[in-house]
Amino acid sequence: MLAVAVLALAVTIFHPWSKSDSNSQPIVESDGQPPSPVVETPAEHSAARPQPTQISPPKQPVASENLTSPGSSDPLAGITNQLERLNRIRQTFVALAGGNPTNALRAAKDLTNDNERETALLALVTQWTQGHLSPARDRAYYTSTYGIEAGLGIELANNPDLAILWANELTEGAARAAVLRRTAISLVNSDPASAFALGDQLPPDEQRNFLDAVYGGWATTDTDAALKWADQLQDPAQRDAAIAAIRTMAPVGIGAALSIQDGYAVINQLFPGTPAELSGQIHPGDRIVALAQGDGAFVDARGLPLKDIVDMVRGAPNTTLQLQLLAADAGPETPPRTVSILRNQLKFKR
Repeated sequence: MLAVAVLALAVTIFHPWSKSDSNSQPIVESDGQPPSPVVETPAEHSAARPQPTQISPPKQPVASENLTSPGSSDPLAGITNQLERLNRIRQTFVALAGGNPTNALRAAKDLTNDNERETALLALVTQWTQGHLSPARDRAYYTSTYGIEAGLGIELANNPDLAILWANELTEGAARAAVLRRTAISLVNSDPASAFALGDQLPPDEQRNFLDAVYGGWATTDTDAALKWADQLQDPAQRDAAIAAIRTMAPVGIGAALSIQDGYAVINQLFPGTPAELSGQIHPGDRIVALAQGDGAFVDARGLPLKDIVDMVRGAPNTTLQLQLLAADAGPETPPRTVSILRNQLKFKR
């Protein structure tokens, strides 16, 4: 044991420990486990803190889904059944109809599939009109003429604010003009100034058609009011054009509805308060054999086109029309009776 101690002392004297390398990193060990990696952390974040939990955004209700948000995937992309897609779109836009109408229309506009966009637009129109839609044949006419957006937008004519918004958001050109015309016709009885002001939104080449349509439509619902409005126009050319438009729908004549039967123009109906009805000499079923203007010669009416006969019946106010008539039950040898009648402005009131 004494020899071992002497040997250890000798080793210590002749082999001193070397200085540590100043560039070396300390190694921290514990209990024989591998050293922990050294992680540098900014001083303000060095305190331990819980990691945030990732929470998926809540699923929005159907009513607020943006079906075509820029940069987002189509929420209906996983639905391949077309009937299911259309049902989902219908439900979505029924709900959207109760919110901001601009957002609803823009969401519909973003739909690229024609059938899906039509489904969306019809859902909005049905909700906004409370189901009070025009006859299908009228809607089909406007749709075939101006497109689905205008065809459905015209359904909103009785709600000017929605109709104008629809026209501005979804239509252009002739389609937009058609929606604004129908809206003005619906508005003119209650607010003529606002109705005619809609024409200012149209290009000059569309404004004449717009005015003619509004005056003509007004003439069928309140002829007197339309004529009084036209009479107060300061520009003679505008006044004459307005009166002409009114008289296309409420002409100067005798107030009889005509049709052609067996080569004769037949009086089908007399309108109340018109010269034909007030005369007491003209009856439904009467056949027109000949016509004369004032004291002029009679023109045989048998075989003439209906348009030609209508043009002969119409004329200027307070001018005389002579008719040779056969009663509906008159025999082949019965001579016609002659009736003289003063034309007058036909007036309608709904």
